[in-house]
Amino acid sequence: MHLGGTVGQLGSTFDDRAARGGPAIRVDPYFAPWGGFEGDQRRPIIPYLFFNYFRGDDGRSMSFSVSPSVDFRVSTQFRASLGLNVSHDINDWQFHGIVTDSGTGTRHYTFAHLDQKTASVSFRLDYTASPTLTVQAYASPFVSKGPYSNVRELANPRADRFVDRFQAYSAVPGQENFKAFNSNVVLRWEYRPGSTLFVVWSQGRVDQNDVDTSRPMPRDFRRLFDQHPQNSFLVKVSYWLSR
Repeated sequence: MHLGGTVGQLGSTFDDRAARGGPAIRVDPYFAPWGGFEGDQRRPIIPYLFFNYFRGDDGRSMSFSVSPSVDFRVSTQFRASLGLNVSHDINDWQFHGIVTDSGTGTRHYTFAHLDQKTASVSFRLDYTASPTLTVQAYASPFVSKGPYSNVRELANPRADRFVDRFQAYSAVPGQENFKAFNSNVVLRWEYRPGSTLFVVWSQGRVDQNDVDTSRPMPRDFRRLFDQHPQNSFLVKVSYWLSR
């Protein structure tokens, strides 16, 4: 069993990166507990479960994630794992962009409320056919989406109170829905002592132009696999010159 937590950003603390080159912004304390468990490593099936929670910005921002997974040890030659990660993140002041007035050159550092949901699946497989021949495979689809709202700009970034650091700003909030899939298969053959052949196949799929955040998450995963794949093949050979 695992259990812990963090209390951070106590006292007068500032973030000099949140505005992407703009002024440093005062940040508030946060509380972030975490916990989980892992099964008996001697068993052929080993379960895992971990969670993380975050709460900050006087309760305006929060996040929660849970990551169940399981390892399979079928034999000394074969091992596989399957994992899922699901998270819900609410950031009340997600960076939204920098707008420069054409006439005066004034720069507006804008932020917005982002309600984001993310899900990913990861699969790994390791197979040792012999001491000189192994196969490894990995695949992971990923979906992250959420709408923006309540766009504001920096007003007094060093103010003690959170609400005094921003002021209203007129802008279209927008939304995002990013999906990606990455996989690779690696064959390694040591055809003679010290000399190795690698054969790699990698595939990627990306859907970065979709902005529909109302679609159910399972349909987002199906849409991802409808995207055109990009395949890469690599062959690497090394030869050991003995003396």
